[in-house]
Amino acid sequence: MTPAARDEYLATEVMTAAPQKLQLLLIDGAIRFGRQAESHWQNRENEAAFRALARCQEIISQLIAGLAPSLESSLIRQIASVYAFVYRTTVAAGFRRDASKLADALRVLEIERETWQQVCDQLGANPSSAAAASNAGRAATSPIVIDVSALTDSPYSGLSFEA
Repeated sequence: MTPAARDEYLATEVMTAAPQKLQLLLIDGAIRFGRQAESHWQNRENEAAFRALARCQEIISQLIAGLAPSLESSLIRQIASVYAFVYRTTVAAGFRRDASKLADALRVLEIERETWQQVCDQLGANPSSAAAASNAGRAATSPIVIDVSALTDSPYSGLSFEA
């Protein structure tokens, strides 16, 4: 698949995805770029590792920004603190070129990915509950803005999608 076709496919997937699927796509992207940073460090490609880690951090920032700060629920605060931990850990990993710190952050993201995959699987099995959850999620959170370029390897295109 050509890069342009892949980007077009991803843009279509983002535009038509349910909020829980968007969350899963962001987490997948953060993990993918984190793994790329690990690989680049192993190959002593520090500049490429830095770029991959920066992309990972951009996605984590989007995960944090997607939370509804106006809701004073303990769940939102707990999720925000998990994402803040992951962000701080990736920053520390990049600063020190510490692969073990990056591995710690990626382990947390893998657990988060499993959780969101289960949510997507459960809501996909029952369309009426998926619609209800989608509507409830939209009411409980701020709009989800996803920069599709953050999920791909292509350079920033300046195009964002709002769900």
